[in-house]
Amino acid sequence: MSVSSFEILPDDILYGIFDYLSPVDVLRSFFSLTKRLSNMIINEYLWHIHIGDSTMSLLMFNDHCQNVLKLIGSRVVSLRLTLTNTIGGWSLISSSLQYHQTILLQRLHLIDIKPHEFDKLLRNHLIKQLHTLLVDVTLSNPFNSLQIEGVYLVKVCSQLPLLRICRLSFNHDNGNVNQIKNYSLGYQMTLPNLLNANHLRTLTIGIHTSYFLQRLLLCIPFIENLSVGIQDQYINENDANEIISMPTTIDAHLLRYLSRLFIHCVNRISFHRTIGLLSSVFGQLCHLSLKLEAFTLISGPLIISGDIIQQVCIDRLKPMATYNLNLLLYVQNDLKEKIIFNSFFKVPFTHQQRPRVVIQECDKFDLSDMYHRFMVYTLPYNDTILSSFMFSRDLEKSCQMSINAIDLFSRANELVLSGYKKTNRLSDLGNCRSFISSLVPWSLLTKISVDGGEVITSVRLESILCLAYNVHTLQIHDDRGILPRAILLNTDNLGTRVYYQIKSLDIYDVTLTLQNAQRFCTLLANRLPNLKKLSFNICYSYHEWKLNLSRATDGKNKYTKRIANLIYFLADHLQQLVSLHINFLNLTFSETPCFPHLIRRQLHQYPPNRLYRLQCSFNLIQIWF
Repeated sequence: MSVSSFEILPDDILYGIFDYLSPVDVLRSFFSLTKRLSNMIINEYLWHIHIGDSTMSLLMFNDHCQNVLKLIGSRVVSLRLTLTNTIGGWSLISSSLQYHQTILLQRLHLIDIKPHEFDKLLRNHLIKQLHTLLVDVTLSNPFNSLQIEGVYLVKVCSQLPLLRICRLSFNHDNGNVNQIKNYSLGYQMTLPNLLNANHLRTLTIGIHTSYFLQRLLLCIPFIENLSVGIQDQYINENDANEIISMPTTIDAHLLRYLSRLFIHCVNRISFHRTIGLLSSVFGQLCHLSLKLEAFTLISGPLIISGDIIQQVCIDRLKPMATYNLNLLLYVQNDLKEKIIFNSFFKVPFTHQQRPRVVIQECDKFDLSDMYHRFMVYTLPYNDTILSSFMFSRDLEKSCQMSINAIDLFSRANELVLSGYKKTNRLSDLGNCRSFISSLVPWSLLTKISVDGGEVITSVRLESILCLAYNVHTLQIHDDRGILPRAILLNTDNLGTRVYYQIKSLDIYDVTLTLQNAQRFCTLLANRLPNLKKLSFNICYSYHEWKLNLSRATDGKNKYTKRIANLIYFLADHLQQLVSLHINFLNLTFSETPCFPHLIRRQLHQYPPNRLYRLQCSFNLIQIWF
């Protein structure tokens, strides 16, 4: 079709064509064709833009900022930014948005933004009109080490008066939890500001304490959808000096609009306190999701059993309410009689057709003989991470032959392989002809994590990667270096499979030291030249080999040059690499071979042959190419 023929198409047809294309494709294909198309794109078309992913290069990120946001930033209504592995990514975005005097932005989704960049964002006048703010972070993000609970929730609500939907998935650092006597003072200083957030209808926060939740509930009277994680300090029920206090149940009239509730409890005291606090609202809920991981006893005031779940959760819901359960319990001194485990087979909710309930025991490979570990969950499963021990005969018995794995695990994107080769069922998972393998949503998986070198053989891992054909990220935690060597030396063709399929590789290998790191990088470059993201550790204390650090200038410069040479080598030989993380680990003493100021000076004086940004500390080097 010629330009002149395309010119006469109605606006609705053009908008329909635009919907099939990305913003970048629309701009590059149509913006400069005719004056009518240019005006339509700039003045009329509203944009929903996603910039970045975990493997976007610095050059491409800059291109999106300069040639997308600068051009049509004033018309962007919804913006999603993936800042994983970026360094100073928000500053690039902000500089492009500041180019416009006003913008229409109403929905902002930030993935893995850092605290200092988020502080800058909250001071930006261009976000005042937001009604939706979603912030998701990885476990390593500094947002998960906040000492003051709710500090960013208060900042957000005070800066965004129109906010209706908010997700701040930051986990409060339990190691920084204040004593109970100090709670009220801290919260009185912050939470009352939330009373101005009358528009807030949906709120998701990470793991906090039930004391914080108790005060929070008084500040969000119009909430309709609430998701919260709770972790209180451990209480020893056998200690007579410990006082087990329960909160006063919230007045249901204060939360009369609440209809959907998600609770994630990290221990048994958190579960009992949270249920006690919220028990009055269960009868008005349309949906309840309960996630729980806890060590429990066979008796006592904080026991968790099948009848407890039935009484305090299921029985309190109105008849037409739906619910999801995801319970992982470790029961002390119950291996023989299995009292708690058997209690779940006796309660009414496990015999209902909908939702279907799976009760299964788990391998105790990482526990002593004191604990009986088992899992209780409903189908469809609503978590994103699947553990290999879930695919057992218990699940097999619960499913019909015609079941669709995607219907069972529709949100799954990661499979964690754990256990011992002799006890887990990974041989069945890797066998495409086995029924248990058909229960895995292979097409949905994008990441596989291997938890230990004793978990799986290289042959079995290769077969699993073949089935999980959309997996592009592989994470290996191997204290003995068995699987990393199998990949780099192409044992049993595992290296070939990784070469064709994996773009992001994360290796934790205690045997990898500064002494053999150059050989590791050389093998890596030869075997996997197409990697886009690489993360590995350098352990500077392993068995008999210890790093003999010299605090003299010559010693520091020696190790700095050695580390810099690794960076130069990888930048030159892995041409598609956009993210490099080198972690420095020490098992026995406090020395480190990484001197940040020297690394920065070295790379400034002799930069890699590629555009880069650097972030460096005594135990971590991050580079964005």
